[in-house]
Amino acid sequence: MTGMTELKESRMYPGTSQPFIKYQPGNNGSFAWYPSGRMACAYERMGGGFYCFFYADDQAGTTLCAFDPQGCGYVAFEDGRPRLTSRKEGGTYTAHDGSIERLWTRAKPLKGAAISFEMSNNISFTFKSRREITAKLSCQGLVEEYVLGEPSHTAQTSYVSRSLGTMQMGPERGKKILDIDQIRLAQAQRKEAARLHGTSDLAKFKKGKIRASDVHPECRSIVEGADSLAASVKRGDWNVSVCVDRDQLRSTLGESIPTLKMDASMLRGDPASKRLDGMAATNPETLEAMLSATSFDKGVLPLSKDIMKASGRFRPDHGPHYRTPRIRLRELKSTDYDSFITIGAPKDAVVVVACLASWLPQARRAEAMLEQANSEMHTLQSSGSVPQVLLRKFDMSHSRLLRDRHNVNTLPMYLMYVNGKLAYASNTLNGYGGTKEDLFAQVRMTAADAAAGTFLPEGFKFGLTDNALVESFGKTLSATSSKLGVTT
Repeated sequence: MTGMTELKESRMYPGTSQPFIKYQPGNNGSFAWYPSGRMACAYERMGGGFYCFFYADDQAGTTLCAFDPQGCGYVAFEDGRPRLTSRKEGGTYTAHDGSIERLWTRAKPLKGAAISFEMSNNISFTFKSRREITAKLSCQGLVEEYVLGEPSHTAQTSYVSRSLGTMQMGPERGKKILDIDQIRLAQAQRKEAARLHGTSDLAKFKKGKIRASDVHPECRSIVEGADSLAASVKRGDWNVSVCVDRDQLRSTLGESIPTLKMDASMLRGDPASKRLDGMAATNPETLEAMLSATSFDKGVLPLSKDIMKASGRFRPDHGPHYRTPRIRLRELKSTDYDSFITIGAPKDAVVVVACLASWLPQARRAEAMLEQANSEMHTLQSSGSVPQVLLRKFDMSHSRLLRDRHNVNTLPMYLMYVNGKLAYASNTLNGYGGTKEDLFAQVRMTAADAAAGTFLPEGFKFGLTDNALVESFGKTLSATSSKLGVTT
């Protein structure tokens, strides 16, 4: 591994022959194994943050915790039930029975004390926000602290904060003017923070920073502080060894953890092996293979009922969705109105043009009725109940064509054409109605009138009003004035 430093540490529990191992390849993350040989933690760098996974010390290797560099992930109980979920939109903290104890969103973040609990006998967890997540792994007196979630420098700063101004003129106006020195300084600070973020050694123990809470409960009677730890090491209570290369690690601990001695021939190319050579942080080719797209990437992961209840991200299956039986009407434009009426429509077909306006409530109700009739028209035509009909709409708000041609002032208005000639024009159907049954009856009557050669005259226009009572209002007053005793 050229250009990568490696640090392997092992701690032997007093009176046992099984070690606790931590493997750290440079600043790319770290891995830890329980004394049983099972993996305890995988902490891998990806971009500016880390992917972190914690596992239970059981035969199934239950995943207790999984988080990505943005602080999105989950924590589960040891039986696999969801305990805490975190995502960009918010999160939940649930009890073992599935009831939600705390809930937060992006608009209403988590308030009060941070959420702290023990994931297992060896792992403790604390959550405040996506940017404040910590976990502590304690085993055989060795305590490792992990910082999870979105790094604060990534979440709080951006290149805009290092801008000197904005171009005001020229083809580049609007672009930010950046301070290169500040950007380089920020890059150096990020690299140093990443190095410190991924590096952990025994220096903190030598400097006397051990607290009683940092020591495993079973070891507190032996180790109470840095001085007692140093004294116990001198007495030989601990078997401490540092392996500077991979071969020494295998030769020293290979009998205790057989997976360290496995090679490609034994694994038969199994990419899912947990041996050191198969870890993504130690082998770039393995990492590239893990990140390559597969056919499964686009599939939907199976979700348990408990996870679906605990998080708002997942929507339950509501069954087949309702489909409306209505069929929308095709709209005629003023540019193609005459060509469709005279040429585009089939011969002897009744073309019904509904003059509507989207802003008028009466027109919207009429359009809903026409859409319902449009869905039933095909069945009625097949049975011979109505002749061939084409339903269209014309928006009077878009053009004055029919207003100027036929003096259409009342909406909704129905115009019916047969072979390019106007055969019917009125704001009612079947004499007085406005339902789809009245529409079908009016279509049959209009088809019969057209077959008999009855059409409206060329240049037909409505009067000032189509209400005869109002149109002859003067005559009505003259006829009734004598009876009322009024002289006109």
